[in-house]
Amino acid sequence: MMTSEQIYDLVAYFMKEDAGLPYRYDELSFEQRSFIDALVENFESDAEERISNLELIISDLERELLESEIEHRQLVRDLQNTGRPLA
Repeated sequence: MMTSEQIYDLVAYFMKEDAGLPYRYDELSFEQRSFIDALVENFESDAEERISNLELIISDLERELLESEIEHRQLVRDLQNTGRPLA
């Protein structure tokens, strides 16, 4: 996980300038630093929640894919048992 300082340093200089912020994290006032830290913390918790939700969706999709593959194999066997061509 990246620190607030690392993330702040990734922000383009012109954006910091437009917002009236200093170029470097260590030049932020206490209030600015507190704001940036809170912003980063909220973003990270949102990102972690989204990742967790996506992992659950992936797990559900993998289960559904497996069930579909099993059903497909069973349908192929059923067709073969009827003597009908598969293509």
